[in-house]
Amino acid sequence: MSEVSTVNARHSRLWRSTSLYIGLVLMASAELHAQTARRGSGNTAAKDSADALVTFRENIAAIHQRDQARYLATYVHTDRLVRHSPAGMETGYENWSARKTNAWPDTLIVREMRVTPIAPGVVYGYYRYIGVPVPGDTLTGVSTRVFVRTPEGMRITVSASWNDPAPPASKE
Repeated sequence: MSEVSTVNARHSRLWRSTSLYIGLVLMASAELHAQTARRGSGNTAAKDSADALVTFRENIAAIHQRDQARYLATYVHTDRLVRHSPAGMETGYENWSARKTNAWPDTLIVREMRVTPIAPGVVYGYYRYIGVPVPGDTLTGVSTRVFVRTPEGMRITVSASWNDPAPPASKE
């Protein structure tokens, strides 16, 4: 397979994964929107966005400080937790590997952090990252979150990350 074909195949797999992820987000937000409407929530889009941004920053700070309890506190602790990566999709809090391991990137640089409300009590968040999982290995990519309002405040219910495709090897 040529380098161009390999890159195109990677992009095609990434597009299918991203499409599945977006579909899940829309289904979850529709259900949460209905639940929020039934509760008669008085939260505004601006407050939801501000609260989600606080939780987002808390999540990243916990990664930087390698604080597992603080990191886990930013997520919903239910079977509705969804984590998605190029390796696939996993659901639920109880069997999440992050609860049992204490693996952290050597370095994480966050760029372009943004949030936007998508329904009452539901906010989508995005950032680009530069990560160093181990010294000498640098990755770039995109990480996204969906935040939902819970009795404890805004919590992450969907988390996904994708590394950028590796550039084709140069022909020197």
